[in-house]
Amino acid sequence: MQGVGLIVNAAAARDVRRLTSLARTIDVHERTSTVARVLAGLLAGGATRIRYMPEPCHVVPRAIEALAAVGISIDPGRVDLRPVGLPGAAEADDAAGTAAAAAAMSTDGVACVVTLGGDGTNRAVAAGWPDAVIVPLPGGTNNAFAVSIDPTAAGIAAARFSNRPDDLAVHVRPVPRLDVRIQDGRSMIALVDVAVVRGAWVGAHAIWEPDLLAEAILARSDPTVSGLAGIGGMVHPLNGEGAALHLRFGVEGWPILAPLGPGRVVPMFVRDWRPIRPEEALVVPGPNGRDAGPMTLAFDGEREVVLLAGESAEVTLVGDGPRILDAAGLLRRTDGLPG
Repeated sequence: MQGVGLIVNAAAARDVRRLTSLARTIDVHERTSTVARVLAGLLAGGATRIRYMPEPCHVVPRAIEALAAVGISIDPGRVDLRPVGLPGAAEADDAAGTAAAAAAMSTDGVACVVTLGGDGTNRAVAAGWPDAVIVPLPGGTNNAFAVSIDPTAAGIAAARFSNRPDDLAVHVRPVPRLDVRIQDGRSMIALVDVAVVRGAWVGAHAIWEPDLLAEAILARSDPTVSGLAGIGGMVHPLNGEGAALHLRFGVEGWPILAPLGPGRVVPMFVRDWRPIRPEEALVVPGPNGRDAGPMTLAFDGEREVVLLAGESAEVTLVGDGPRILDAAGLLRRTDGLPG
């Protein structure tokens, strides 16, 4: 039996960028309202098996109560709705917990996952379930990976897909990811970007100081979004050409005004750029930056790994990342079948 997964990151959209840009804060009430709409769509679309990630703010149980308050009850005899079990924890409160929840949904047999969070949330989902079918709703600071669709419609599409995943597989499209191999043997992934930031300070993780950016590899480059993907889009948008984009920054470069964060347009200088083809390994920092002092690697906009002077990492674009459900295309089907 197929099912639908729900992964909600209640901590997304609450980082330091609220102080350094015009990024909005999404409170628990708003997140609950969005999830309630997703659940309403799932019920309308015929979902009978729903699994969700347990987390400290209990957004899904709150959403169930919100539905009941407007007269929409979930019949436990018809709909099997419950949290997935997590190894060694009752709730997921970090990226590792999100990855564990995604892995649990994979083994539980759900057909697709509706996520509500930012790019980091979806990266954690892909880490736990590499080929997951995702309906990513925007719920973070940077939402370059997300799709724009009404939450109720997203729920209907996810339910229909879960009931007929083989028949509706045409509405699933694979997306690339960036594989990163650190010199010390660690392996990590990114769905949107990998950046090299000067200095060994991880701090609050977010990138908001343009002068510290040394270079970036972008799997997504779109001038309509903020963050590094938006910066790349100002230089060279990627329009499904099956490549990544490598940018190098420096004051002697080409000046641009870049949307580094929501409402935060800053002057930046791009020294050069070039496309990176699939399976082409790129070593970062470049030769001139390896001995310039410690660097930090940021994944999908968040600083995580410090490279000491002389250390490097290898970044490769691969095509077998997670898959996105084209919910809008699925709902536009004209074959008249409700599933």
